Amino acid sequence: MRNYLLLLTTLFLSYLPSLAQVGINETEPKATLHINGDAIIESVPKLSTPLQKIITLNASNNRIEYVEAEKSFVKGFGGAGFSVLGTTLISGWNQISFPNLEFDENADYNTTNQYFVAPMNGIYNVAVYVKMTSLVNVSNLGVGIFKYTGGTTTLIADESYESLSVTILGIGVTSPPVRNTQTLVKLNTGDRIYFGIRSSNLVVFNNAEAQFSIFQVK
Repeated sequence: MRNYLLLLTTLFLSYLPSLAQVGINETEPKATLHINGDAIIESVPKLSTPLQKIITLNASNNRIEYVEAEKSFVKGFGGAGFSVLGTTLISGWNQISFPNLEFDENADYNTTNQYFVAPMNGIYNVAVYVKMTSLVNVSNLGVGIFKYTGGTTTLIADESYESLSVTILGIGVTSPPVRNTQTLVKLNTGDRIYFGIRSSNLVVFNNAEAQFSIFQVK
C-alpha cells in the first residue's frame, strides 16, 4: 500500500509541471495557482534589509500583487536655511524652500526643486508650520499646502488672515506671528505637494522658523 501511494505521488508530481494552471477547491483555475479557500504559511523568513515590496490583494479579482515603494515618512525644517523662493505657485502665493530634512524614509522629497512626490497611490497627512521670530504687522499673512497633478496646481489647505495691531486699555496687541495648516489628501503616484507663503511683505520671512511633515496613512 505504501509503495502504491508513493507511486501515485511520484506520478502526480511528474505530471504537475505540464499543467498550465492548478486549482484547489476550484475546477476552473484562472491563475497558475488558484486557491478557493484559506491558506496558511507556518513560517516566513525575515529580511535583513527594509522591505521593498508590499504584497496586496487586487480588489477586482483577488490576485496577489505588490507595490515597489515603502510608505512615506518625511519631516523638514527651516531656520537659517528657510527661505521664500521666487517661484509663484498660484496668484499671490510663493513657494517655500525646505532644504533641511530631519528624515525622509523613502527619499520622496526633492530638495533640488523643493517638492514632495507621491511614490504610490494613497492617502497622505500633510502639515506645515511657520513662525515669525517677532510680532509683525503685515496684511494677508498665510501659509498653504498645494497639490500638483495633471499639470494643475491647486491650493488644498491654508491658514490665512489679516495681521492686526490694536490697542486695548492702553496696551498694544498684535495678532500672533504663527500660521499652520494640516490636511488629509488623496494622491496618485507622481502627484506633488508644494508649500507656499503669501504676504504683503515677504521680507518678514527671512528670519522665520518653519517645518513640515508628510506621512502616508493608507
